[in-house]
Amino acid sequence: MKGRRSEILIASLLSLALLSGCSAIGAQTPEEDPADDAVDDQVGATVPFPRVTSCDEVTAAIPAFAVDMDLVGEAVDDSGIMCLWAAPEGGPSASILVAQNTMPTEEESAAAAKMINLESTYFTNPQLSALGGVATRWTADGSPDTVGYTTVYVPGVSVEMHRGEDGPDGDTSYAPDDTEAIDVALAILKL
Repeated sequence: MKGRRSEILIASLLSLALLSGCSAIGAQTPEEDPADDAVDDQVGATVPFPRVTSCDEVTAAIPAFAVDMDLVGEAVDDSGIMCLWAAPEGGPSASILVAQNTMPTEEESAAAAKMINLESTYFTNPQLSALGGVATRWTADGSPDTVGYTTVYVPGVSVEMHRGEDGPDGDTSYAPDDTEAIDVALAILKL
């Protein structure tokens, strides 16, 4: 079981590494002038860091997402936070990855999905749309609650989430229900 949980953790960390390469335009790099920060604040970039500093904060904001699970993995740096929860042997698991990120176009999402043999499906609700955001379900057949994961994007930030369950082939990651995905992302973004 620990080996399978480690595989999920490794996959999530790889996602963090990939997403770090797509960091938001407003994210400050060491060469930037600190005076540019005032411009970024005026633009209103949504950047959760350093306000979100631990998975304990994330867990408290989304208790139903990780119900009956314990925090078993945490990675935090200046550009993101990854949390992994798991139930005892044979139980469900879940993970959240919040990262500074740019919002891909539908065409970019479709191309990325094709590279990993998944379909990308855009969805939203009025609350997410009001923030300039959109969600993408990355699944094998395009439907929710199936093998894959979901990413919710708002300008400058992405919230990727996986649900996991044990099966005959080990842990399988699947996309949460669309409504849950948006609710969870919005709760985290309010931190």
